[in-house]
Formats: sequence, structure tokens, C-alpha cells
Amino acid sequence: MNKLWIRITVSFFIISIVGLCIMFFFVENVNRTTYESLSSQRLKEDSELVSSLIENDTIDLNYKSIQPWIESLKLSDSNRYTIINRTGQVIYDSEANSLHMENHLDRPEVRSALKNESVSESFLRESDTEKVNMMYIASPIQSDGEIVGFVRVSTALKTIEAVTNKIWVSLLVVFTLILVATLISAALLSYKITQPIQKINDATKRLEEKDYSARINEPFPAELNTLSESINSLAGSLNEYVTEIVDQSKQLESILSNLITGVILINPEGKIVVANEAALNLTSLTRENVIDSDYRESLVPLNILRDIRHVYKYDKIINHDVYLYTPEETVLNFYAAPYYGQRWERRGVIVALHNISDIKRLENVRRDFVANVSHELKTPITSIKGFAETLIENDELPKEVEKEFLQIIFDESVRLNALIADILNLSKIEKQQIKLNETNFDLTELVYTTVRPMKRLFKDKQLNLTLPEKSEHILFADKERVGQILINLLSNAVNYTQDGDDVEVRIEETEEFMKLIVHDTGAGIPEESIDRLFERFYRVDTARSKKDGGTGLGLAIVKHLVELHGGTIAVDSIEGEHTTFTVTFEK
Repeated sequence: MNKLWIRITVSFFIISIVGLCIMFFFVENVNRTTYESLSSQRLKEDSELVSSLIENDTIDLNYKSIQPWIESLKLSDSNRYTIINRTGQVIYDSEANSLHMENHLDRPEVRSALKNESVSESFLRESDTEKVNMMYIASPIQSDGEIVGFVRVSTALKTIEAVTNKIWVSLLVVFTLILVATLISAALLSYKITQPIQKINDATKRLEEKDYSARINEPFPAELNTLSESINSLAGSLNEYVTEIVDQSKQLESILSNLITGVILINPEGKIVVANEAALNLTSLTRENVIDSDYRESLVPLNILRDIRHVYKYDKIINHDVYLYTPEETVLNFYAAPYYGQRWERRGVIVALHNISDIKRLENVRRDFVANVSHELKTPITSIKGFAETLIENDELPKEVEKEFLQIIFDESVRLNALIADILNLSKIEKQQIKLNETNFDLTELVYTTVRPMKRLFKDKQLNLTLPEKSEHILFADKERVGQILINLLSNAVNYTQDGDDVEVRIEETEEFMKLIVHDTGAGIPEESIDRLFERFYRVDTARSKKDGGTGLGLAIVKHLVELHGGTIAVDSIEGEHTTFTVTFEK
């Protein structure tokens, strides 16, 4: 800012010098011209005065008559007086010997006076006798209407120049004082200008450095005050605008980071500029390897490069499923579309990735469920229809055969009724249409109560049943539904154990959890079947399940009832050795 102050001061100073110089030379020229004009006028008056005196006094134009007469007039010593007769002969000169002077008839002032018969204009030239620059004026002397001679009055220009020089010195002194005053005024004025500019500059620099709290709080004169107010208004608007942008950016960042849909933004140069956490998780990439990288390198594993190029080329939306194996199969819904700026200039491509693996799995489960339900219902209905037609068409069947067929029809109808009941029950549980009647009860007592009517099943298969010791374990839950869970787990144990195997029911209690454990030493479950064990109608051993009358919905019902209580169920099994179901309730 000191440089600016110096530049402004110097600029004012130079402008002042130029202006004063122009003014000085103009005044000096006017002064010289004016003084020369005044001198010319004075010479004219003197010449006319002398010529009129000669005419009035009828002085003879000869040296003896003119000299004493001129001297008697006591004319000014600053002027030179010359008397010239009609023929141009000098008969008197106040500063030179007239006898030695040449003829003056050809002098410009004499010719002018002769021609115009009146006083001549002024003429400037070097004097032949004095050898100095002189101003000359001649006035005719008339007698009886004829010109009989001339009075020439002249003055040395050095006299004019001396006066002019004095005036020039005076002007120079005055102009120097004016220049000094101008310099001081310019310095003060530039200081008053640069100080506000300095403060305005400081404020704008702070704004440039993103300090939007910068303000100009001092009043300035006139336009500078308007400028400072405009900058303050601009700073306020910028602060509000940037705050709004930051808030929107944080909102967008929060939305993107919490989206379960992966979002990737690619600029026109093919660089990835945005990738939210969901996108990184779905693609198993890291932010350091993705941001500012070329999509043609980073997104190779997704096999979507051709689709993105297609969006760039044709500005069309692409949407399809992408299958990844990492090593498990993951199905992603891939959506790519162009995005544009405010003026509809193309800004790049936006990619959305949504994990639809669960949806695909549920679709498969739904299809399997429909197929299984159809199959499970068809089997007993076919049996009932077949044996009923046989009974209707054959009236002579033996009583024993009829009874056997009727028993089969009855058993299949019971199985069909149980299947339908389980389906309806499972549907209600899944829709959470069952209201839990939660109370405090002794879980050990419930185990004994539930096992009592099932002892015949264990006895028929000669299974060794071990129950928990009779100690109090209070659980807050729906007693009837917990009993249903236990019945299904025990029934599953009976169905998948051999004669003589062991079945054990245990209760483990901690400060936070209550665990109900059903363990058997039966056939066990293959490892590949454990993940599907709780699917509806899924059976590890289909032949055995149908033989034992199972519906394939028991474990699915168990899982949903446990989850309805906010609990968890886990399976630990080794094929051919044992199976353990552990149900955990929160206390």
C-alpha cells in the first residue's frame, strides 16, 4: 500500500508540474505579448506626439534646428529618437551621429508610414548602429498636407526582456510555491485515499482467503464509503451463500454416507470424484484407490466399463443386474445415467449400485415355497383321492382292505390338516399377527410339562432323554410359544435320531441371557445344509421326514417365534455325530 501511496503522490506531482509548466509558459507568453503591445503603443504615442509638435512648431528639418528643440523636450532616455527628412536622410538621432548614418528611406517602418500616411506598425530587428534588437515605429511629419519627414521612435528589446525576466522570476517563485503546496496537498490527498483503499484491500484479501467474517467498520468519504458498504454487503451475501453451500454439502455427504445404495460420480475426464461408503463396501475397494482414479482401472472387477462408455457416448440410461463372486455370489442392481450442470452441459456419469442379493434369495425362496407347498399338498390329496375312488368304485372290497384304505385316508387328512395349520401358523407369525402374552414363568417347569406327553415317542425309539435339574429359572416370555419352540426341537430330535441315541435338554442362565439347549447324538446335519435349515419345507433327509410325518415347517416356525421374542437360535452339528440347537433369550 506504501507503493500505491507513492504512485498516487508522484502521479499528482507530475500532473501538477505539467499543468504548472503549461500555465507558466502560457502566462509568460501572454505577459511578453502584452508588454510588447504596451511598448508598441507607447512608442506610437511618443512618435505621434513628437511629429505633431514638429508640425505645430513648424520646425525646420535640419540638424541645427532639430537638435536643440528635441533636447528641450527632455524626452525619455529609454527611447531612441530619430528624425528623417523626406528623402530618407537622418538629420537627428538621439544615440548616434546622424552624419555617419545611411539613408533610412528603405526602412520598413518608414516605408509603412510613407505608404499609409500615418503611424506605422511596430517592427522588430537588429539595429545597424547599436547592434542590438530593437522595436521601431515611424510617424510621418506633414506640412501643408504633404509628408516632409518622419519621426522614428525605437526602444531596445533588452529592456522588454529585462522586465519580462523580472516577471518570469516572480512567476517562477509563485509557481514554485504553488508546486510545493500542490505536492503537500497531493501527498495528503493520496494518503486519505490510500488509507481507505488499504482497509478495503485488507478486507478483500480476507474474503479471498475464505474469511467471510471480514468487514469494513470505518466510515469513508463519498464513493469510498459506498464501496465499503458494497463490500460489506458482498461479504454478508458470500457468508450466507457459503454457509448454505456448506450445509447442503454436509447434508449431501450425510445422505450419501448413510445410503445403502452405492453412489459413484465420474467426471467428464473419466475420473471418479465421489464414492460413498456403500459403494466402497459393495465393490471391496478403498477410498484411496478410488477417488481421483480412472474408472477404467478401478471398476474393472464390476464388468461395467462398456456400459459406462455407452452412457458417455449416447447419453442414455442403463440399468441391469451385475453378478459378483467374492467368493460368495453377490447380485448388484447397476444403474448408470448422465448428469448435467445448470446450463445442461454434460458433467459426467452417475452410477448407482444396490445390493439385491437378499431380494433375489427371497424370490428364490418364494418360488421354492410355492413349489414345495404345491408338492406337499398334492401328495396327501392324491392319496386321499386315489383311495376314495377305489372305495367308491369297488363295492366288494374286503372289510379289512376297506378299513386299511379308510385309515390311510384318515392319516393323510390328518397330515394335510397339520400341514395347513403349520402354514397358517407360520404366515401369522411372519406377519406378526400373533400377540405375545409375556409373563414370568419357570422355564425348567415348562420343560418337564412339555416333555411329559412326548415320553411315549422317546420310549418307542428307545431314546435316552436327559432333562435339566429341577432348579428355578425364571424367564419373561410367552409361555405357550416357548413350549411350541421346545416341542418342535424335540420332535426334530426324535425324527433324526436312531434307536438308542441320546437326547438332552439343558438350561444355562447368565446375568443377561437365558439359553435353552436341545442336544442329540443323531444323524447330524451336513455342513452345506446348515444355512438352509430354517427355510420352509427344507429337509435334510426327505424320505425320513415324510416317513415320520414331518411338514418341513417346524424349524421355520421355531426361528420366527424366537425372533418374535427378540432372541436368537444357533445350530452346531457334525454329520454322523451330533446336533445342538441353542435358543438364547434376553432376560
